Amino acid sequence: MTMASTSTPPITQSIPGNALLYRIPIAETKLGVSRSTIYRLVNEGELELVKISKRSSGITAASLHALIERNKTSIY
Repeated sequence: MTMASTSTPPITQSIPGNALLYRIPIAETKLGVSRSTIYRLVNEGELELVKISKRSSGITAASLHALIERNKTSIY
């Protein structure tokens, strides 16, 4: 008797650049800021927060990347 192998879908979160949402600790690390700064930026409309469940939320990758682009400075 053989057991059928079940295939699992690839985990896109492990592939950099494919994430749609960043959990709060990851967003903190990517921006180099504190948790309170993340929430301040959300309250100021600089970052977009998405509730995943009652106790879980994430920052959209698009809003995080847009914040970085808006705050780039030229050295020339």
